[in-house]
Amino acid sequence: MRCPRCGNVELMEANKYGVLIDVCPSCGGLWLDKGELSKIIQAMQRVESSLDEELRSITREHPDIYRRYEEYKYKKRKKSIFDEIFDIFD
Repeated sequence: MRCPRCGNVELMEANKYGVLIDVCPSCGGLWLDKGELSKIIQAMQRVESSLDEELRSITREHPDIYRRYEEYKYKKRKKSIFDEIFDIFD
């Protein structure tokens, strides 16, 4: 399928979090089929929850590491849910 935006080239498939999405190598456009965005969000939530579990075990053993992580996390700019979702395409 040709890119709906620029029409220059055929779309390529890219695997993001186990979901195949269509990407235009010319203009950089991303095209998602029905349900793909929700699959990507679910995969991100699974990864995030597994990291939280891992962090909890580290916290029990090394509370100073957790404290530094919390300080770092709150120094970062808070992103909207859309910013976090579209970070996966970078």
